[in-house]
Amino acid sequence: MNMSSGIVSYGDMPKILYLTKDDVKSAGLTDEDFINCVSDSLWQQNLGKVDLVPKMSITLRPDARLNATAGWVEKLGAVGFNWSSYYPNNCNKGMNQYSGMIVLSDISNGLPYVIMDCFYIISKRTAAVTAVSAKYLARKDSQTVGIIGAGVQGRENLRMLQLVLPHLNLAKIYDISPNAVNTYIRTMSDEFRGKIVPCQSIEETVKDVDILITATAITENPAIQIKDKWLPKKGIFIAPLDLLSLIDRDTILRMDKISTDDCIQLKTMERDFSFNDGRFTQLDELCVGKKIGRENEEENTLAINFGLALHDIYIAKKIYDVAKELEIGTWLHPLTW
Repeated sequence: MNMSSGIVSYGDMPKILYLTKDDVKSAGLTDEDFINCVSDSLWQQNLGKVDLVPKMSITLRPDARLNATAGWVEKLGAVGFNWSSYYPNNCNKGMNQYSGMIVLSDISNGLPYVIMDCFYIISKRTAAVTAVSAKYLARKDSQTVGIIGAGVQGRENLRMLQLVLPHLNLAKIYDISPNAVNTYIRTMSDEFRGKIVPCQSIEETVKDVDILITATAITENPAIQIKDKWLPKKGIFIAPLDLLSLIDRDTILRMDKISTDDCIQLKTMERDFSFNDGRFTQLDELCVGKKIGRENEEENTLAINFGLALHDIYIAKKIYDVAKELEIGTWLHPLTW
């Protein structure tokens, strides 16, 4: 058995470590670990030490989408892809609306050596990217966050935001399902250092907030539900995880700074306004200090993050190394042909 490259193999054929969602969680990465992985991968991106392929999507029907992303991180010697699906109606069947897997391959021969569930990784990574964005774009003294959508991302984003914003002490939560809000409050009350308040409407949720997180379904034909006049005129940070599905065009136009994790992916968005102006920057440029984030308390800022394969691959390699050391997961026979 050869482990000189960090990959368990027999001869030239790597064995494949299979990790379920529970296995991935058992690796024990903390929320701080996820934020650090995202931050370091952004540094590697800016140094040009990565390669990534913009997200490719197959839309099977208006409420169903499958996505593929791929990338390489030189620092970790890791290359792989993320194959995931988004089926919002799965919730009505007792299943997760997101599912998928991450596959890493041996850079010396291209053969896969790990297959792992990606649901937990995507859930944490998405929130970690929001937290990193908030670190540079939100007001340091932000106290109130409005969250629309009481699902997984509504929870994970609150968990991670409080790590980078020490003054956060009030969360206003809204969801079309009152039961989802009740579950959210039961789940998060012991984890959030401040107060969680249920709201009866979107308008109530977004008024007088320092930060706004929208975590609803991504739709082909967005229905604007957040009127710009409801939002604070100055000093807000907005992270639309649903890719602007609810945000008014007027809100976008008055943002002073807009960040994204990848400008190429941003240009694929089909909206009736232009993103080609001086307000835009890439998150890795903020992370390394090449561009300035928030410059004063009055700026309005926005972060549109799609999710990059390089973040997932960076995290997946860390989890693989831990899982191998702790003997987590199931070893499968090498692929043959």
